[in-house]
Order: sequence, then C-alpha cells, then structure tokens
Amino acid sequence: MIPPGPWPVVSPRKEFDMLEKQFQFSRFLGQLFTWMTEKNYTWVVGDCWRNTDKLACSHCGREHSYQELLVYNKRSKTLKSKHADRLAMDITIFKDGHPQWSGEAYREVGEKWESLTQGLGRWGGRFGLTPDQYEKAVGWDPSHVEL
Repeated sequence: MIPPGPWPVVSPRKEFDMLEKQFQFSRFLGQLFTWMTEKNYTWVVGDCWRNTDKLACSHCGREHSYQELLVYNKRSKTLKSKHADRLAMDITIFKDGHPQWSGEAYREVGEKWESLTQGLGRWGGRFGLTPDQYEKAVGWDPSHVEL
C-alpha cells in the first residue's frame, strides 16, 4: 500500500508500478538494516541510485552515462542496472574497522535479503552461479541486493 500523498498523478500504470516497487524495496531495506543492527553488523551504504543522464567526456567530447562508463571499465556487466531504477543497493560490511571484500562475508546478509523479500529480491552473491553451486560458492557481486 502506498502511503498517503500528495503524490503526482502517475500515468501510465507502468510508472505507478515502479513507484510501488521502490516503496517496497525501501521497506525491505529497512527490515534488512534492522536485522543487521540486531546482529551487530557494521556497514555503510554504497552505490544506491545511478543517474542515467549523459555527460560530455572531457577526453573524447562524446556523451556517456555513468552506467556506460562502469561497463566500459568492467565495473558492471549490464547497461540496464536496477540501480538506475532505484531498486538496487550495494552495502559494504566492516569487521574490526576494515571493509570486507570476500563473498563469504556477505553470505548471511544476502541470504537474509532473499528470505525477507520472499523470492522477489535477488542477492548479487548468486550472480554467475547455478542453483547447485549456491552452497559452496558466492557469485561476482556479493555486496549487492536488488528487487
């Protein structure tokens, strides 16, 4: 259910559906952060929303979006990122004051995300894996959650 307005009249239905998904994603993040606090995790919010505006490159003069630059620099594998829809977030977990980069450091949080979202969300620790690999491996983007 969408909280009371005032909200702009949204049309067509696709835009309304996107807004509802963004509200749901935010609620799931709140639940995840509450759980992480209860489990004494220390974390910071990383990449959440990526602007899709194109900006002129000072070297070549052509316009590129941030997402295009990430793909070009092999920092992302897609031009259709859920970050651009405000439906994804990267979270950096810390232990003893140091950021954790191993995929296993994110397994408990990622699996909690999957259970909270009841199959609606995806954890980046599953990216690049087949279901039979889930128990023994972590995919290529373990700090990422999306709806």
